[in-house]
Amino acid sequence: MRKIFITLFIFSFAFTLHAQCDVSKRPIVFIHGFLASGDTYSLQIQRLIKNGYCNDRLFVFDWNSVTGNGKKTDSLLQDFINAVLLKTGASQVDLVGHSAGGGLGRGFLLDSVYAAKIAHYIHLGSRKWSYEFSWFKNNRCLNIYSASDKIIGTGAGNVEGAANLDLKDKDHYEVATSEETFSAIYEFLNNGEKPVSKNLKMPSIQIQGKAVELGSNEPMANAIVQIFITNIKTGERKTKKPVQTFIADEKGNWGPFKANPSLYYELALLPADSLARRISYYFEPFTTTDNHIYLRGFAQTGMMGMMLSSLPKKEDQSAIVVFSANKAMIGGRDSVTINGIPISTPQLTPAAKTIISSFIFDDGDGKTSGKALKQFSTAPFIGGVDISLPVNPVSKNTVYFNGSYLVLPSISSKQKIVLAVFK
Repeated sequence: MRKIFITLFIFSFAFTLHAQCDVSKRPIVFIHGFLASGDTYSLQIQRLIKNGYCNDRLFVFDWNSVTGNGKKTDSLLQDFINAVLLKTGASQVDLVGHSAGGGLGRGFLLDSVYAAKIAHYIHLGSRKWSYEFSWFKNNRCLNIYSASDKIIGTGAGNVEGAANLDLKDKDHYEVATSEETFSAIYEFLNNGEKPVSKNLKMPSIQIQGKAVELGSNEPMANAIVQIFITNIKTGERKTKKPVQTFIADEKGNWGPFKANPSLYYELALLPADSLARRISYYFEPFTTTDNHIYLRGFAQTGMMGMMLSSLPKKEDQSAIVVFSANKAMIGGRDSVTINGIPISTPQLTPAAKTIISSFIFDDGDGKTSGKALKQFSTAPFIGGVDISLPVNPVSKNTVYFNGSYLVLPSISSKQKIVLAVFK
């Protein structure tokens, strides 16, 4: 077994998320899309656990979607699935792929030896196909897409012989994260049985995850993760010392941490490389156990490094990233503002770009134009807005997202980047 065996995203301890889990259910392997990570499937995994799946039989395959080699990635996926089968004792897994991960998943079935390890394949928000493998019939496939998906567009559609579902009004990310998608997946894998529980809230909550580099998903070994309780009104830390500190292991894993559902938290990511940017993630209260909280560090080289090199390092200006974890920010549909200034409009966040991350900072003139930052104009899923965020010890920055809000402290971009996460 090759190196991939030790990179499985597996946590051996179990949480009491469900009265009982069914060990007879097949393991599921999830593949994310371009620029994404395993947290694409965080909600779906939580829903599966609440409906009888065992936590230690649900796996995410993190791959380098930016500069990864196709043949190497196929080989790594094969090793990953072999390791899952060895760990669980199962003879087959169910495979799920979203977007570019759908291309990877469907391509895996090209090889009949590989395909023999797959019981069912689920294709989410990815291009349709017009053929059938004799060794893997289309009736073993579920194809979910949306007429409103502006990334795949007309490339999606019904696949003859497969189970097909058009979500109609869901965006590209919602095809992977929505409750409708979960219900369809659950029923497809469980002989038409409907899920019994959709309530994810629970009294006892633990969180954990991975520290990885944005895009490449390379583990950030030895990165420090500090957890602070924050003031809901100011975003400031309530204590000088963190309530808990973790050092990411060689696979980037950190945690677990027992969270209070009534508190707001800052998760500070301090890379082992002293030259890398420090980033503080601010979250709404955690209301459910989540094993897939990804803290992404910023690359210093390559395509991502070039794009992110424009982020300011100024004592007198903040830089903020607004991240929508489970849906795009679409102008005309979603209301997103920072300090009352819109950052989601048809011009800034058009449906065609499917923006989930918006970088907010001053373009250098010390003024707010509210216009799109040009350096993010060509990349999918990423946008930016020119807004001046002067550092002031008594000021704060407030982000509203469709009725939810997070208050962030005013901190210099030289010190760190501030990132607001909306679930």
